[in-house]
Amino acid sequence: MTTYTLIYNPQAGRKGGTAVAQHIGSRIQAAGSTAILVPTKAPGDATALAYHAQSDVVVAIGGDGTINQVAAGLIKRRQPPHLGIIPQGTVNNLARVLRIPLMPDLALLNLLEGTPSPLDIGIVNDHVMISTLTLGVLANAAVSVSQEDKQRFGPLVYLTRGLRSLSGKQHWPLKLTSAQQTWQQETSFLLVTMTNSVGGFRNFLPQAKPDDGLLHVFVAPRPTLGRVLLMIPYFLTGNFAKLPGMTYFATDRLTVESPTAKLSSRIDGDPSVDLPLKLQVITGKVQVVTKPADPVGHLGVASQRQA
Repeated sequence: MTTYTLIYNPQAGRKGGTAVAQHIGSRIQAAGSTAILVPTKAPGDATALAYHAQSDVVVAIGGDGTINQVAAGLIKRRQPPHLGIIPQGTVNNLARVLRIPLMPDLALLNLLEGTPSPLDIGIVNDHVMISTLTLGVLANAAVSVSQEDKQRFGPLVYLTRGLRSLSGKQHWPLKLTSAQQTWQQETSFLLVTMTNSVGGFRNFLPQAKPDDGLLHVFVAPRPTLGRVLLMIPYFLTGNFAKLPGMTYFATDRLTVESPTAKLSSRIDGDPSVDLPLKLQVITGKVQVVTKPADPVGHLGVASQRQA
């Protein structure tokens, strides 16, 4: 019998996370498994709860920020339980990448019928990244997006605010160092993604995979009106790397610094660490439960794991 720990924020979402967690818990019990409901009580609780959870699967009920916190707890464990996801955020970037349905009941079927697959985890200084990091104009634009904006307009609000900020023509000197190269010049923004989805747009970088062991790095040139206008079609068609003036490369380690700029990053949609940044990828340690292409019934996850 599989045991699931459900970690959720009681205040999250329009109806609160409690109703969704209770519904999912009852469905898990009805399927013959065990569900342990564990609400968060303060920021950062999800990380500690995931670290101490004694179950086969630790389920993050929430958006990318909640998944990030749960993954931060799992990555610290010697042999972590598997990660499960019930999407309840606004963008749900990682869930879209993994093709986990956004409706709770369908996401539950994904969880019950799924099998574990490796999920890359990024480490930025001492913080975890499961999806994206932004720096510069994109990070600054996200600050102006309220929770009400996200619920009303969805992922599109990030794209429109980002383009509006780019029109201000801000730029900063950055130096990026990987094992293969060093890049240094003025840039309007830095974007690092670990998947093919950015801001909920799943066709952003078709070749990127959640288990390819790579950081996919985009460094935007100093903005001009022409480049800003070109960004939308390049972004939506999966050709962002081909935008004139855009620098793109993939690496498993990266250092980001600036001789003069004081910039703060955003990781998985939330404010995070300041420059300088050291990024690396941890592969194979965290396994996420996703539904196979040809489901064969309720497989569950049978192995008991301990911290």
